[in-house]
Amino acid sequence: MLLHIGIDDTDSPNGMCTTYLGALLYRELSRLAEPIDLPRLIRLNPNIPYKTRGNGAVAMTFEVEEEAVPEVKDLVLFYVNQLADFTHENTNPGVAFFEGEIPEKLREFSLKALREHVAIEEAENVAREVGAEIFKFKLGRGIIGALASIGYPLKTFTYELLAYREPENWGKERKVDAESVFLADRWSYPFTYDNVDPYKRTVLIAPHGKDPVLVGIRGIDRGKVLQTFEMVRFGEPIAFYQLYKTNQNTDDHLTPKKIGELRLYDSAVVRGRVSKPYWERGRHVFFELEDETGKIRVAAFEPTKKFRNYVRKLLPGDEIIAAGGVKEHEGVLTLNLEKFYPVKLVPKIEYRKPKCPRCGGTMKSKGDYLKCKRCGYRMPKKLIPVEVPRELERKIYEVPPDARKHLSRPLVLPGGEERVLGALMTSERYSGLS
Repeated sequence: MLLHIGIDDTDSPNGMCTTYLGALLYRELSRLAEPIDLPRLIRLNPNIPYKTRGNGAVAMTFEVEEEAVPEVKDLVLFYVNQLADFTHENTNPGVAFFEGEIPEKLREFSLKALREHVAIEEAENVAREVGAEIFKFKLGRGIIGALASIGYPLKTFTYELLAYREPENWGKERKVDAESVFLADRWSYPFTYDNVDPYKRTVLIAPHGKDPVLVGIRGIDRGKVLQTFEMVRFGEPIAFYQLYKTNQNTDDHLTPKKIGELRLYDSAVVRGRVSKPYWERGRHVFFELEDETGKIRVAAFEPTKKFRNYVRKLLPGDEIIAAGGVKEHEGVLTLNLEKFYPVKLVPKIEYRKPKCPRCGGTMKSKGDYLKCKRCGYRMPKKLIPVEVPRELERKIYEVPPDARKHLSRPLVLPGGEERVLGALMTSERYSGLS
């Protein structure tokens, strides 16, 4: 029979990693049963405040002899009980088992957990309705991700290879040769991506926390991911590695919505008009977006660096498509901008001093009149409106790699623009806007 296994919320900022636990289990369970494809790393709603780090759950499917099912389940629960970081208050593991073909009800629940806020009680109700078996540790919030990872319809996917450290090195500085990473990236990009930040000249494949992960290499080509990993040089031993199929970098978390439909923790794409000039606070850049259903504050936060420069070029009246996650900032519902696309830009007018009508020279302000610097001609002070070019193009602007969320699809990948533009530009709900 087919046995689906989902695990979530075993890690904490102090260490451990659900993918590490999942990789160990996948190796052990493969001795007892036949794996169906690679294990899956499913990222869920990135806006949930009580998530553990990247909000990633792990799922795997095996063909299991019926008499071996209890042994498989016991092994899964034993690993979670032994390896999860129960000391952290936000770590509340959950495990789910489901036998047979995935029902539509469970797929729908998975997508809701990706894009909206889901309560533990809702997960429990869905488990009862579809006949899934769930196990809660502490508060058991992890059953949400465990169930969602089992039911996730992974139609679009990428790969991530995760290499793990020996336990004695956890919490120590990672020893990854930067030069080899840049060389490997030049060879495999864009089939692997986000390995480095070319502008800051920094390595992005190595995390900074106390968890067991040494490096993570992402890509759309399974072979290129493996070859890129082999090209990187390490100054410490690798315990083992695991290749995952994942919904990372797919933009599957984004769904078209009207501004008035946005709720806290949503991930969405909206289309509207800039309603007033941008303002800044603490290196963060804000503006207001409106459509016929309402208004929302939009933010480009400091970690997005140069991306904020493009946001500053928006003017009131500009019509844009904006994608991001809805959070609360300073008590105000705010769309945290991941990317945007200018649909229609208003003319930009600047008021300038006229040329000298006598000689064409440059006029200089002198109190309440203008005086020509060349011939001395005087005239009443008068500024004339001049339309100047806009410094924005009709293209998608995205945050830099080190500020990108796990789920956001880089524009360098095939289909990088489709999720943001396609759904809105072709939707009947928005056909009258432009």
